[in-house]
Amino acid sequence: MPKTLTFIIATLLLFMSTYAYPHTDAAEAAALEWLKAIDSGEFDQAWENSSTLLQVPLSSHMLARTISAARRDFGAVESRRRVRAIRQTSMPGAPAGDYAVFTFQTRFENKPQITETITPHLEEGIWKVSGYYVN
Repeated sequence: MPKTLTFIIATLLLFMSTYAYPHTDAAEAAALEWLKAIDSGEFDQAWENSSTLLQVPLSSHMLARTISAARRDFGAVESRRRVRAIRQTSMPGAPAGDYAVFTFQTRFENKPQITETITPHLEEGIWKVSGYYVN
């Protein structure tokens, strides 16, 4: 009986992981595409691919100014490594929904270790970035 129970649990975990990863992978792909646009100075493109939660309070120009000021002395991105990914159904000051929060350790030309946190939000079946923070 214990072997059967172990097999059932292992099978359930495998099915659950194959269901969960594509959804998280899509959120991470959206986050990385958004970061790629930001890294290359394509702020209009990043804004267009942002959630309405980010677009409403920030114009494309304001997004460019804000991120440029926050990353002013960093230089070019040299590497980026995801260190954490979590899913949330609510975020402070935002409506309930489906959110992913990714934390990256990023190496910039002038800053060897910066923590970036980016939050995609699922809107009408499409992951769009709703928040970005740099520490």
